[in-house]
Amino acid sequence: MIKNIGFETSSIMPLLEITTRTLPLQQYINKVIDSQKINFYTDLYSVNEALQQIDTSFDNAMKSIEKTKIVAKQLNIENVRAMPIIFIKSLSENWYGREETLRWADIFVNDKFEEIQNFQKFYEILNQQMKNKREKYHSMLNIENEYLVIDCKNIQSYWITPSFIKDLKIKIKVIPNTLSPEDFFKKLQSTINTAYMKKLRINDVMDIYHLYSLYNDGDIREVWSCNQRFVKEHEKYLKTVKEFRDLFNKNVVTIRRIKKK
Repeated sequence: MIKNIGFETSSIMPLLEITTRTLPLQQYINKVIDSQKINFYTDLYSVNEALQQIDTSFDNAMKSIEKTKIVAKQLNIENVRAMPIIFIKSLSENWYGREETLRWADIFVNDKFEEIQNFQKFYEILNQQMKNKREKYHSMLNIENEYLVIDCKNIQSYWITPSFIKDLKIKIKVIPNTLSPEDFFKKLQSTINTAYMKKLRINDVMDIYHLYSLYNDGDIREVWSCNQRFVKEHEKYLKTVKEFRDLFNKNVVTIRRIKKK
């Protein structure tokens, strides 16, 4: 018997970049594929959301380059070798500074920066290395013939200490979302009470949207998430609503939340 397992954004990201949930997720994947025939699925919006996360992070980091130029002038920096430190500190000051520093700071682990003698060349190489890393993410999220193939030998640096498995390749079928996020929100709004709607954040709506799409568009009965809060807080509100109750019935849908190590 073939088992179908669905991924959403939070269970795709640890396969693209090293996090504390990468190894536990990889181990679960190896465990299930060793025991039976498995098909992996995700919804199209999860892939687009992952791309959006990378692109937004990239745009913020590029703004940090402009901030780096301003700070260098203000401090009258003459030694170009100080510039990586200023850039990394500029990254860390962003709203999501921790994540953006982890994602982009390692571009300096590169011999292209070793012989730089002037600021113009530094900025040229910095811009190019940023674009190169973004392209690596885009390449891993490229859909071909309805499939996303993620090869963990190409996994990107993010956290530096967690272990991970390089020898793992996952083929994930991408399911188109029948409803757009806007139409799904209208459906949600029309079927649940106003008091609950006031408690929902946009991230909550998108989590429910992923679960709804995997279940209804892909007939997926088991969903893996690396978000410990994934739809957990919404069960008491939605389990009695006809349109959504099956999603929160443990006899119908299994939600496996992957914990970090």
